[in-house]
Amino acid sequence: MKRTQKKRKLTDEEIDDLVIAEADDPSAWGDPVIVPPSKAPRPPWMAQAKHLDLAAKFFVLSVLHRLGLEATLTFSQNDNVDITIVQESGRALTIDVKTLSGSKEWHIAPFRARDHHYVVFVWYPTTTDPRVLPTAYVVASERLRKLLNRRKVLSLPLDVLATELSAQDAWEELAVLRASTTGEGSS
Repeated sequence: MKRTQKKRKLTDEEIDDLVIAEADDPSAWGDPVIVPPSKAPRPPWMAQAKHLDLAAKFFVLSVLHRLGLEATLTFSQNDNVDITIVQESGRALTIDVKTLSGSKEWHIAPFRARDHHYVVFVWYPTTTDPRVLPTAYVVASERLRKLLNRRKVLSLPLDVLATELSAQDAWEELAVLRASTTGEGSS
């Protein structure tokens, strides 16, 4: 009876050493994988959604900077964090930016509710006219979670955020936090 030996899994360091040792040996490498371009055009909604998502993040970032907040865009998007606001040494706020276009109905997607974390919904009307500005809804993630637990729905109209949580253009929630942590008044 022949026994099959289990291959030992290489450590990261061993893999690095092997790659470095074989870096100049073309026979150690396989042929490159080449993926041809798609023959089908990309759907317009796909490009628009990607562009609007980026535009929403920069819109929020620009408002935060106008309020005098030290805000930074995060590209890793770990933990539903798109923007970080540094308040003081060791303290920060985080923001998850949600983008909507056309319909003002948010199809509820997973998010984390926690202290010092906000969700900002940026709604774009259906137009490509750059003079038409988006509307923002700013809400603390824990308040949003409580609202959703009360309502038990699969989607939520942004108008509900405006009426029940006073979230429409509620940038003062973030500006008040700045004033209370720095000891300054509103500017």
